[in-house]
Amino acid sequence: MHRYLQERLPEHMIPAHFLMLEALPLTPSGKIDRRALPAFDPTVGVAIGYVAPRNPVEELIASIWSEVLGVRSVGVQDNFFELGGHSLLATQVFSRVRELFKVELALRLMFEEPTVAGLAARVEEAISGGRNVPGAAIRPVERAGNVPLSFAQQRLWFLNQLEPDNPVYNIPVAIHLTGSLNIPALQQSFSEILRRHESLRTSFTVIDTQAVQVVTPPMPFDGSTARR
Repeated sequence: MHRYLQERLPEHMIPAHFLMLEALPLTPSGKIDRRALPAFDPTVGVAIGYVAPRNPVEELIASIWSEVLGVRSVGVQDNFFELGGHSLLATQVFSRVRELFKVELALRLMFEEPTVAGLAARVEEAISGGRNVPGAAIRPVERAGNVPLSFAQQRLWFLNQLEPDNPVYNIPVAIHLTGSLNIPALQQSFSEILRRHESLRTSFTVIDTQAVQVVTPPMPFDGSTARR
């Protein structure tokens, strides 16, 4: 069914799950009786033709699919897209496969090998072929000098240039507290949050017509800090 619809519909219009019925329940007037339709549990995998994982690689990949798709039982012949998968979830699967097996696979393989068995075979080929990927550590960017904006930051900065007073990204929150408040403890908590998260200490400025980000060093939180 999924393959038939793939030939006729764009991917986003294909249902994530199918439930086969011998006939649709009807009301006395001949309309579909929606209340009489059987309940469908999308967390259960394909029950017909279920084949359990047969080796450690298949078992690990089936576990990844189960977590990403929210499906309790995944067989090695189940189709990723028929279980509700799509391209965004496929990137999550491949990210976990890369981290777990230390191999680099092209995302298109999910479309070429949409089953656990097929993907596991490609992983085993990559391992035996020596296509292991070293686990490169993520290193902090040097803060000396001007740091260019990330793609997400560039987008927000550009939107702000178009509509400087647009509050769409502002999130106002009011918190009502009762009882005594330990002001020093509250200030210390905010200071620690600011120390750990650079994004709360980052501002944008323009230098030589180029937008850059400026990360302010950590400082104790007090009333003057909150007003900046």
